[in-house]
Amino acid sequence: MSLGYVTNVILARIIDKLCEKLGDGVISRACRWWTASHSSDDEAQLKKLGDSLKFIQSMINNVERKQGKESDGSVRILLRDLQRLCYDVEDVVDECDYEHLRCDVETPKEKKRKRSSFTSDILDKIQDINVRFDELKERALVLNQESREVRSTTMHLSKTDSVLGDSKVFGRGDDIKRILGMLDDLRGKQYLVSGVSIVGMEGLGKTTVARSIYKKAKEEKRYDLVAWVCVLDNFNDETILREMHEHFIKDGERPSSINKLVQELAEVLEGKTFLLVLDDVWDKDQPKWNAFSYRLSRILTTARNSILVTTHDEGVASMMKTNLMQNSMQIVKMHKLSDGECWSIIEETILTSSKQTSISSELKNIGVEIAKKCGGLPLAATIIGGTLSRGSQTSEWKAIRDNDAWNSNLEDGNGILSMLKVSFDRLHPSLKKCFSYCSIFPKDFIIEKVDLVQLWMAQEYLHEPNGGSKTMEEIGDAYFNDLVSNSLFQVVERNEYGDIISCQMHGVVHDLALAVSKDETLIWKSGCKIDKNATILHLRVEHDGSGPVYIPTDLCQRLRSLFIENEVSNVASDFKSLRSLKLMQAKKEELCLTFGELKHLRYLDISNSKIKALPGSFSKLYHLRTLKPNRLFSIQQMPDNMINLVSLRHRYFSGEKHVLRGLGC
Repeated sequence: MSLGYVTNVILARIIDKLCEKLGDGVISRACRWWTASHSSDDEAQLKKLGDSLKFIQSMINNVERKQGKESDGSVRILLRDLQRLCYDVEDVVDECDYEHLRCDVETPKEKKRKRSSFTSDILDKIQDINVRFDELKERALVLNQESREVRSTTMHLSKTDSVLGDSKVFGRGDDIKRILGMLDDLRGKQYLVSGVSIVGMEGLGKTTVARSIYKKAKEEKRYDLVAWVCVLDNFNDETILREMHEHFIKDGERPSSINKLVQELAEVLEGKTFLLVLDDVWDKDQPKWNAFSYRLSRILTTARNSILVTTHDEGVASMMKTNLMQNSMQIVKMHKLSDGECWSIIEETILTSSKQTSISSELKNIGVEIAKKCGGLPLAATIIGGTLSRGSQTSEWKAIRDNDAWNSNLEDGNGILSMLKVSFDRLHPSLKKCFSYCSIFPKDFIIEKVDLVQLWMAQEYLHEPNGGSKTMEEIGDAYFNDLVSNSLFQVVERNEYGDIISCQMHGVVHDLALAVSKDETLIWKSGCKIDKNATILHLRVEHDGSGPVYIPTDLCQRLRSLFIENEVSNVASDFKSLRSLKLMQAKKEELCLTFGELKHLRYLDISNSKIKALPGSFSKLYHLRTLKPNRLFSIQQMPDNMINLVSLRHRYFSGEKHVLRGLGC
C-alpha cells in the first residue's frame, strides 16, 4: 500500500475543507477584525495562500502517479512535505477561527491588547507557508516536467445507508454443535477443568464460532458463570484472572493484590461451574502458562469447568494441552468454507445492507466468481459482500472481480490484507479517513459509537459540502452506519430501539487500519522507534509501568490526537496542534495551569483519571466541543467563565450526557 495513495486521500480531504474555509474569507476577515489596516503586501500574501492550496490540489495526483515504487525517495519526501504544509495551513486557518471566537467572548480591553500581536504573528506564518510552497512547487514541477496535465480533486458526499443487519453464521452450524458436544463429553468425565482449542488461520471465523458457543452456553445456563477474555499477544495470568473477576463479581472494590484476587475468585466459584473463553491467544511461553495453571488450581473447587480457546497457532493449543489440561483438552482445526457457502455470506450481506429482495442473474454470476476468490474465508466474503452492496452496476462488480489484489496468497496475513484493501479502495475518501482513524484504538477494543463520532468531529472529518443542513453528529452517524454496512465494523451492542451503541473491528480489519494509517498513527510502547519521515498525527502511549513519559517535542508539536495511560512530563505548549486528548490513567488531581494554550483542542476525556480540578485557563478552550470529566466532578466544581466555552456541545457528569443549550449548540 503506497504512501502516495494514502497521502493523496489525506491531502485531498484537508485541501477541500481548507478551500471551503478560505472561500468564506476566514483569514481575510480575521485580519480585518484585529487590525485597523494592513498593507497591500499582506493582502497579496493572503491571496497567494488561497492560490497555493488550489495549485496543490491539482498537483497531488500528478506527484502520486509519478511515485512508482515505494523506494522512490524524492517523491516520498515531497509527499511528506506537502502533507506537513497542508496541516500547517489548517492550523493557521484554525487559529483565525479561534481569534474570531475569542473576540466574541472577551472584553474590548482584552481584544485591543491582543489584536495586533495576533495579526502580526499570523501574517508571519502565512508568509512562511508561501515561501515553503514556492520551494515545493519547484520540486514538484521537476518531478512532473514530462507531464502538463492538471487534474483537480473533487469531493462529493455520497448517500449513506443506515440499514444495518447482524450477520448470520453460515457454514459453521456443524462446528458449533460438534464443539458443544466435545465440551459436554469432557465435563461428563468429571475433570476439574477441561476444554477445546479452536485452531485456524485469520479470517476463518474462529471468534464467530466461539461467540456462538458462549452465547448458547449463557442462554441455556449450561454453566453457572461465563467469562470472555480477549488475550491477543499479551498473555498474563493476573490480567486473565482480573477479567474473570469483573465478569463474575460485578460490584465491589477491585482487589489490589494477586493473592486477594485469587481468594475472592475461589470464594465466588465455590460450588459453581464456569466457562472461560480465551479468544485470540498467541503466547507459547511455558512459564506464563505454568503460572496461570497454578493460579487456576487455587480457585477451582468444583469439577465440570470448561475453557474454550481460539488461536491461529497449533503450538499454543499443544502447549495448553501439555501444561494446563493434559488429556482433558481437545483440538479442533477449523476448515475453510465452500465456494457456495462464501456466496451465501456475500448474498446475505448484500440483501441485508441494500434492502434488496433479490440479485439479478447477471450480477449473481459475477458474484459467484468473486466468492471463489475469497479462498473459503468467511471474513473475506463478509467484507466483500458489504462492498458489493454499495454498487448495482455490472461494471462495478466486474472491477472488483478483476482486481489484482486477488492474486495475493490468502494463506498469509499480507494476502488477507491485500484482499481487504479491495473494499477499502472503494470507500468514499471521507470514510477512508474515518476508518483509518480507528487504528488508534487497541485491537479488539469495544468502540462506543457516540465517542467515535465525537473524535471524528474533533478532527474535522465531518463536513457536508455545499452548505448542507445536516449536523456533524448526523453525518458521523451516517458514516458509522456506512462502515457497518461495509462490514468493517462488527456490532457489539444495540439499545432497545435497535440503534447501535458499540462496535468492534476484526483483528485483520484492525491490521488494515494500521496499514493505511502507518504514516500518521503511532502506538508507542517501550523501546518504540519513530520514523522521522512519517508525519505522526495520532499517538497512543501504552502504559509500561514506568513513571511519566516525555514525548519528543518535534513529534508532539504536530499531534492531533493523544491517548495516554501514563503521566506526561511535557508542558501544554508542546502540544500546539492537539485536537483530541484522552488522559486514561492520570494520577494527578489537577491539570497544568497553562492548559488554556491548547487553542485547537476540541475533545477532552479525563473520565478514567483522578483529575478533579481544572485550571482557570480552561475557559479559554473556545474550540472545545466534548468534555468528559471523571466521577469526582460536579457541575458546581467547574471553573468560572464556563459560559466562554462557546463551542461546547457534549458534557458528561456521573455517566450521563448533558447538552449545554446556549453554549455552542
